[in-house]
Amino acid sequence: MMAAKELASEINAAGVCSPHYIEDEMDFGDAEEVATLDRDEHRWYVIGTIVYKVGDEFLGVRGPVSLKSESMGYDDVGVTCEAFEMEAVPSVTYTRK
Repeated sequence: MMAAKELASEINAAGVCSPHYIEDEMDFGDAEEVATLDRDEHRWYVIGTIVYKVGDEFLGVRGPVSLKSESMGYDDVGVTCEAFEMEAVPSVTYTRK
């Protein structure tokens, strides 16, 4: 299995138009999707960062994650995905007793 840094380089070089296409076009091995972060709503589409766990590392892929028009495809958005290494940041949350 490739490391997150190698996968990021390969994804960036490929110019993929949606994070959803990456698993079809790349050898992701045992990488698993763990979260979708930083959703940015636009009129016809939503941009977000999908986080994958690759072994003990994390990989983020930012690009169009959903479309709001049935007549559009991800390639119509005109945004190329950007991939980068990420790290887990522990956080504290509270709940009612």
